[in-house]
Amino acid sequence: MPRIGSGIALVGREDELTGLRAALATAVDGRAGAVLVAGDAGVGKTRLLSELVAAARSGGTTVFTGRCLDVDKAGLPYLPFVEALGQLTVPQRALAARRSVLHRLMPGVAADEESSDPAMEQLRLFDAVHGLFTDLAEQAPVLLAIEDLHWADASTRDLILFLVSRLDTQRILIVGTYRVDDLHRRHPLRPLLVELSRLSAVEHLELGPFDYADAVCMVDALADGALPPATVHEIAERSEGNAFFCEELTAAYGDGAGIPAGLADLLLARVERLSGNARRVVRAAAVANRTVTHASLAAVSELPDDVLEEALRESVQHNVLVTPDGGYNFRHALLCEAVYDDLLPGERVRLHAGYARVVTTHAMRAHHSFCSHDLPGALVASVRAAEEAGKMGALGEKLRHVEQALELWSVVPDPEQSGTTELTLLCWAARAAMASGELERAEEYAKAAVAEADKLDDPEKQAETRYLMALASIGLEDRGPEIQVLVEEAWALLRDRPVSVIKAKVQALAARSWVWSADDDLDHMRTWAERAVRDAKAVGAAAVEVDALVTLAVFAEWSGNVEEAIRMGWAAADRAASIGAFDVEIRARKNAAVTLWIHGRKPEGMHAMDDVARRSAEVGLEWSLAGIDARCERVSMRYHLGDWAGALEAGRDFHGAPTVARTRVTATTLWVLAGQGDFAALDQTAEDLAAQTEDALAHEVANLGMAEAALWRGRPRDAVGHIEVVVGHMESLVRASITDAVLSACFGLWALCDIAEQARRRGDQAETDAAVAEGENLVRRIDALMPKQNNGRRAVKEAHPEVLVFQARLDAEQSRLRGEHDRSLWEEAVGPSVQIEYHRAVARWRWATLLLTDGDRDSATEQLSLAYEVADRLGARPLREAVVELARRSRISLPGLLPIAEPSSDLTPRELAVLQLVASGMTNRQVGEQLYISQKTASVHLSRAMAKLGAGNRTEVVSIAHDRGLIGEHQR
Repeated sequence: MPRIGSGIALVGREDELTGLRAALATAVDGRAGAVLVAGDAGVGKTRLLSELVAAARSGGTTVFTGRCLDVDKAGLPYLPFVEALGQLTVPQRALAARRSVLHRLMPGVAADEESSDPAMEQLRLFDAVHGLFTDLAEQAPVLLAIEDLHWADASTRDLILFLVSRLDTQRILIVGTYRVDDLHRRHPLRPLLVELSRLSAVEHLELGPFDYADAVCMVDALADGALPPATVHEIAERSEGNAFFCEELTAAYGDGAGIPAGLADLLLARVERLSGNARRVVRAAAVANRTVTHASLAAVSELPDDVLEEALRESVQHNVLVTPDGGYNFRHALLCEAVYDDLLPGERVRLHAGYARVVTTHAMRAHHSFCSHDLPGALVASVRAAEEAGKMGALGEKLRHVEQALELWSVVPDPEQSGTTELTLLCWAARAAMASGELERAEEYAKAAVAEADKLDDPEKQAETRYLMALASIGLEDRGPEIQVLVEEAWALLRDRPVSVIKAKVQALAARSWVWSADDDLDHMRTWAERAVRDAKAVGAAAVEVDALVTLAVFAEWSGNVEEAIRMGWAAADRAASIGAFDVEIRARKNAAVTLWIHGRKPEGMHAMDDVARRSAEVGLEWSLAGIDARCERVSMRYHLGDWAGALEAGRDFHGAPTVARTRVTATTLWVLAGQGDFAALDQTAEDLAAQTEDALAHEVANLGMAEAALWRGRPRDAVGHIEVVVGHMESLVRASITDAVLSACFGLWALCDIAEQARRRGDQAETDAAVAEGENLVRRIDALMPKQNNGRRAVKEAHPEVLVFQARLDAEQSRLRGEHDRSLWEEAVGPSVQIEYHRAVARWRWATLLLTDGDRDSATEQLSLAYEVADRLGARPLREAVVELARRSRISLPGLLPIAEPSSDLTPRELAVLQLVASGMTNRQVGEQLYISQKTASVHLSRAMAKLGAGNRTEVVSIAHDRGLIGEHQR
């Protein structure tokens, strides 16, 4: 794995490097200067300086480097200057030898008689060093780079001040680096920094940590593709932007969750320098694992006030602790982690117990009680913490606390003393998991809740848990039959019971049965929704009422009342927001955005979907099912509108997402990567997805992207394999995605057309027939996935812009598969109803090949020109190359490209006959035998045909002849 400065490009320091290069350029022009580069240990000072040194050397600057070392208080006088002057060349050493006082820094220089005055002797030495660098700068610009000034001895500090204070018109730049986190208040470097800051020639450069994006880039480069994206992001987050921490954590991945031993030793060395009381306070602060108050530290450390204050002062001065917001925290989270890991087991328990007595939040009390083995106290605090998190909308935190409570439930005596029941906790966990995007966990908790409720003689609780499990299962795509059974069982439990909230909920859910079943009876579903509204009003369940109204808005769209549907959706969203029913609000807004998109208001629909994503994050439902869908739609919509850069950017919007959310959003980006021809990124992304998840929907979407990539790579049989995965999955569902179904058929027929055409050229009728039969079977399978009842929903789906695009192309490809050319079908595939310009451009290219076969060069030229313009503008490299190649073979000139000379195509009958046989796969010898000519004569005829058609080889001449209708079925 690459290391910092030895295998990866510089990350995130372009501005700082530009500043240093500017300072060097100024020095080269005759204005000497100095730059002090400050930053925490490991932040990347050395790497930045090495980049400057490399740039300086390549530009002809003479470079001298030196480093101060940590040798405690004794120090090594002038160490960095001894190292720097040791790099002098032989001629430069001769120049230095003229100043005999330099023998103190340079072995081999003859010594002269020393002065009895030490101060005068030091001044002579300083003046000699200054004079030497000045002389060297007359020969070439000089860069003096000194690292780790925080360890500089007193003599070195004095010499640096002397040199910098005398910078003027020499061509010299002095750069020094030092650690900010090592500079406690009494550090000896501080006076030097004060003096230097007063000099006009000195600049200060503060090197901060990477921002999150640069940290991710750093880890990704270090990992060199060996780590999955989730791990890359985790390491970047733990590193807090420190380059050295990025490197160490990346290198140690797989060795455990703790801190690598070398890194821990480095971090703890800072703590070991503290006094005993200061170390005691630091250990207590590590157990807090957050900003801790003075009062809490006093209670837990049990130190007298004056001792505690002095210990804290020492810890802050040595940059172990910092003082944010009136409390104390570690300068870096990894330092806290290292100190905590170094605690003895009994010490940890004691300190956690101390915090459990003084913390004021249930969440922290739950944590400290659990870690101090007070399990009953941890259970009670976990339940209270879950309640608090739920009220705050922090559903991920609620899930964590509920899961801890469930973990403790079976090991704590009388767990009901916590004030709740196991069934309640299971229901909480299911809902929180749904809201957090943990779909499979949500289903498991809901299933456990059903089992627990069935132990009770309470039909409403039994119905409610079934309702909950049905909701939790919707996002898993392939649970249709199970969901239907759950809804039916819940209704059977409630049908004859009085009106209640849960009865209204079950009816509202039943009204959405098209989501998981083949039930397209609009009147039946509308009745469910209207009853849900009625019963919800009767019991004052406003959230349930609005949920049913959202469903009625969908039915309005199905009935053709599009504007009314949109109005109802926005009104329901606003009302849901006003009563805090945020899950209902997000569903309403998402539905409205999709309706806008489907009915031609695409930019408006896309911006509305952006608002859904933003709003879901605001209300803590970022990774709920609707939140995930919104983020997937943001990628898909931008892809279809041709904003491919925006689509990829939206596809990276998953920081902190659970696996299902992350992989579903990422999967959609494969469509963009396939269109761009970035096959290396596509392969890596697909490999990561396969390793991260078994989510069927993510793999369905990803395989569509991989299928198109296989087509562009000339691997049609691989494309058919990917489409088989997609269709096979959709056939396992009660209700498949219509758009994905038609798109998969489109790609499948494209591949099978290519296979059939290649077989026709070879004269392989059996393989041709097999490809045609396979394509016709694929179309039948896709047709079986379509809605059968024409109740409005089918009409809306069939009017969906993506469905229109792919259905038109599907019909055209079917005709091509049979060896036909139905011009009207291809005109439809590239017509104005096809609103996705990329897929229209692909269809233009596909149609152009048939037009050329028919001899219609003018129409082919028009279609290729239009396809080229789109491909070039979108950055669709494979399509652009395919269009250019077809135009080149056909001698068609495209806009913006050099005109192509039209070669002769006056092939003799004998040349045409040879070409026809070569196209069938015969060798020159076999052609000669077939035509009763010699092998050499067959070769001559083939060479003449290649020259006339401008081809470079056998394969190309056959392809050109076929495209121009000179050979094959469409021969004229």
